[in-house]
Amino acid sequence: MQKIKSKSFVLIIPIVIFSGIVFYILNLIFTTLKFDPPKNKTSRGSKYSYVILSSDNKVLSKLSRKFEIKDSQHKIPFFLKYSFISSEDKRFFKHNGIDLKSISRALFQNIRSGYVKEGGSTITQQVARLLFLNNDLSFQRKIKEIFISLILEFRYDKNQILKLYLNNIYLGSGAYGVNEASKIYFGKLIDELTLSEIALIAGLAPAPSIYSPYQNIELAIKNRNEVLESMYLDGYISLANKNKAIKEKINLNYQTADNFLHDQLLIDFILKETDKRIENNIDYKFLRIKSSINKDWQKTAQKISRYLGPKEIEFALLSIESNTGLIRTMVTSRNPLFNEYNRVTSSVRPLGSTFKIVPYAAALIEGTKLSDKFEDVPRCWESYCPKNFSEKYRGKISLIESFKSSSNIVPISITKKIGLKKIINLANSFGLGFNQEFKEFPSLAIGSYGDNLLNITNAYSAINNSGKIQSPSILEKIESFNNQSIWEKEFISKKILDLKVNKKINKLLEKSVKEGTSKAASIKGKKIYGKTGTSDGNKDLWFIGSLENLTTGIWIGYDDNKESELSSGNAAYLWKKFIAEIYKIPMKK
Repeated sequence: MQKIKSKSFVLIIPIVIFSGIVFYILNLIFTTLKFDPPKNKTSRGSKYSYVILSSDNKVLSKLSRKFEIKDSQHKIPFFLKYSFISSEDKRFFKHNGIDLKSISRALFQNIRSGYVKEGGSTITQQVARLLFLNNDLSFQRKIKEIFISLILEFRYDKNQILKLYLNNIYLGSGAYGVNEASKIYFGKLIDELTLSEIALIAGLAPAPSIYSPYQNIELAIKNRNEVLESMYLDGYISLANKNKAIKEKINLNYQTADNFLHDQLLIDFILKETDKRIENNIDYKFLRIKSSINKDWQKTAQKISRYLGPKEIEFALLSIESNTGLIRTMVTSRNPLFNEYNRVTSSVRPLGSTFKIVPYAAALIEGTKLSDKFEDVPRCWESYCPKNFSEKYRGKISLIESFKSSSNIVPISITKKIGLKKIINLANSFGLGFNQEFKEFPSLAIGSYGDNLLNITNAYSAINNSGKIQSPSILEKIESFNNQSIWEKEFISKKILDLKVNKKINKLLEKSVKEGTSKAASIKGKKIYGKTGTSDGNKDLWFIGSLENLTTGIWIGYDDNKESELSSGNAAYLWKKFIAEIYKIPMKK
């Protein structure tokens, strides 16, 4: 009886092991077959190829769309296709995912050279790694890779597998896929690449960080020439093609005369706004997007942030053309190359004294005169006892004097008299109070509630536009490849302030810059309308100002809401520096 049990136990072990292996393989097959690359959330890239232009038709950015796996009409350009096949997997069209000949040859070469000289992995195996696995050098991962490669060959045809590869391969400098590599290294769409440029990109595949032309141009060119030689020997290019490509000078993106803007956050915002306008219509395969950005101003604005210290503090700048609502500059960060947070649209911060324009506007609408007197003395509203920022109190002063000195007491007095609901309604008509809902608390009057730089700048832009508010836009028009118009900005304004009231508000703003807390923005001989703003502990430093038909807002602060040793005067000074540079106004040193 004991022997029978022992035999049964011995038989059960291999059955359990075999069942486990079968389950593992079936699970692997099911996972691979279920996987849908077009819906892969880790896949990056746009649904359409695009060229983004500045307001004066200078190129800001270009990017080809990823190759569509299920669309046989979306073909891979010939040279691109065979540059990777020739250099990475010569027998790609002959094997079934695993190439024993290549593995044997690679093993022999590696043993002979004494180091890993060739990989031996097919393009299909690389796709298996890119989409399902990682680069661990383990036996288990290799087994998985082989199984997945066989399944991929069963599920997709060769061109589809090659598209998966070209869409996802990492080619250095943050480029995932040949479309991004084309943009990053040459600032071109895929169809615009020369044979020489294609070969250089293909040469990056084995070790993009080592062969990067930004790190070692000589090594990158050496690899390019090896790819060209391989293509020639495999019969994909002629000797004349090869020699011409070898002689061609490599002009990297940063070397070109018409440099692109290296601000992916700005580009992403433009694309996001484009998607809203075309309603994600998949019929568009190529878009020519004319943005409202002034390229020269944008570069100037980005440089302005370098005058700011300490280096950890952040900066955002936005300029709006007041009578159209078109966004002419948008700086999202001091260093947009390494930062992925849009402080113009996503950062909701306490507005400080920039919000005071709302209760003062409400007072003027209610019939208050600029000369009317108010008490600027310490006082409490129930348990709320605010102080003036300067801790100076001026007793009985006029409305215009209280605004000039940025009194905290007077706007709260105004608000209590008029009613918080009217203040909130007026703020809403300015486009404020939707990112963070305004509540009926006295501190609202002095900017305790938050909003973003886009909305507060657009509110001041409306005052600069005779009390008429425009919907801000970073787009002027969108066209298809054949210049067919898809969407164009309509300039529709909404009147929110009476002209007489608006003129009085501008007097308040002009006085603030000439004689008050915003004096750091003053430019001799220029009428400037603006206001500084500071939140508790100098955590947020604002200046919003208008000159001629342009309203520009600046925010300075730490992302972690840390207190700052700077003041809103620093924001006003940077505003002045930016304005002086774009309008070519001489500034005293």
